[in-house]
Amino acid sequence: MVKPLHDVYQREIELNLWEPINRYWAECYEACKAASKRRGTYQAENRRIFNQKIVMPWKVRQVEEMTRLNAAALAQKTTSSHIKKRWKTAKRFLYGPRGPWFTGRY
Repeated sequence: MVKPLHDVYQREIELNLWEPINRYWAECYEACKAASKRRGTYQAENRRIFNQKIVMPWKVRQVEEMTRLNAAALAQKTTSSHIKKRWKTAKRFLYGPRGPWFTGRY
């Protein structure tokens, strides 16, 4: 009783329903591919805009900041070197053999 009904059901599906099912899945596949391409394009555009508005200005600002810090460090080093040189000269004058604070050791 079940076998003949199953055979009839299978034949009806093969004759009437097989092509619409295949068409449905093909359309779903094509829609998925189109949506995936749209999403990829959207992501690429957003990445480009992000790089243009955020990353590139940040890199420029970073270079400017590093240049400023290097200039400040160089100025500080120059000042420190100048102060050390002046202190060495003053120390030699004050603690030298003919200086007012000479202690016998040089």
